[in-house]
Amino acid sequence: MARPKNQGVNPVLGATTDRWWLRHGLFWAVRTVLMTGLFLFGLHATTDWHRALRDSLILLPPLLLATYSLLYGVLPWLGRPGHRVRFWLLLAGWLVAGLALTFAHRHYFFMPSHHGVASPFSDYYLVFSTGAHMPLLLTAGVAACLQALRQHQHQERGNALLAQENFQAELQLLRAQIHPHFLFNTLNNLYALTLKQSDQAPVVVERLTGLLHFVVEQGNVPLVPLRDEVALLRNYLALEQLRYGPRLTLEFVADGLPAAARIAPLLLLPLVENAFKHGAAEQVGAARIGIVLAVHDGWFTCVVTNTKNAGPPPTTAAAGIGLRNVRQRLQLLYPGRHRFALEAGPNTFTARLALHLPAEAAGGAEAPPFATSTTALSHAGATAAQALATPAA
Repeated sequence: MARPKNQGVNPVLGATTDRWWLRHGLFWAVRTVLMTGLFLFGLHATTDWHRALRDSLILLPPLLLATYSLLYGVLPWLGRPGHRVRFWLLLAGWLVAGLALTFAHRHYFFMPSHHGVASPFSDYYLVFSTGAHMPLLLTAGVAACLQALRQHQHQERGNALLAQENFQAELQLLRAQIHPHFLFNTLNNLYALTLKQSDQAPVVVERLTGLLHFVVEQGNVPLVPLRDEVALLRNYLALEQLRYGPRLTLEFVADGLPAAARIAPLLLLPLVENAFKHGAAEQVGAARIGIVLAVHDGWFTCVVTNTKNAGPPPTTAAAGIGLRNVRQRLQLLYPGRHRFALEAGPNTFTARLALHLPAEAAGGAEAPPFATSTTALSHAGATAAQALATPAA
């Protein structure tokens, strides 16, 4: 993951956000410096920076009182539903009280501190001029804007955290659906072989152990090597081949996959399970299932085709949780970076999936068009037989 460019600034911003005393202290320190500069260079009220700093500090108490009464006495009512009238009344009362406080403070504290000191401004101007009250409005206004911005950022962080928690909860739910669904289908295969008293039952148990090891060890990690996912498919296909025997023709092509390629775990297995559920399991005679996996121009493609009984395609409800689970996981894990399509022909059903791989696995900008799987699978018989004969690690 790339590091943010403002990495050196983030600790400072985080410190000011987490420590209220530092945040408020910086605000009033900046205000004091700006007010001192205004007396020296803006109003030319004095050339002595000591006097300018003293005047800036003398004017600070009413600003503190007015600003914090606005932040914690008036603004909280703005976000409460049904209290808009009360907010505006409080704001008007705050404005009147703030101006009166400024008048009183200047008359009873600021003016006596300038007794006998030459000034370019008259006493009347220092107390009653409109410009004399601008520091109150500007200081309180800026503080209110900063407070609103901080509350908005806090709400955005809360929403982002809630969205992340919802994302993880939904993903965990989808993963939890895969595990029992996959185990149920595999145990059905074992049950069918034991009914036949097949001598292949120990082989099924051995391969089932490898499948469960993958599900337990890697089923909850974000990404797994693509080759491990392919090994899982080979194990599963070997189990299904034992179950259906010679009436099932399996064609599996997964050559030239890059070692660095990684995908979400258990993403391909539901596609293969669906091919058996609505293909070989429902057909009485010979059945055929073909699987082609490839990586090209930074995209991983998976095409699963199965023969089926002639008739209308299964409805969404009949398709079970497998394909629905795949769609939902793709939307969560690969938003805008995947293509998923289902095609039902008179005698075949095809699932086509394309995933954009991370940059470290392979480069590429555009997804390749979904190839016609019937032609590709017709040339993959010998390779598929060899791949299925090789036990998975």
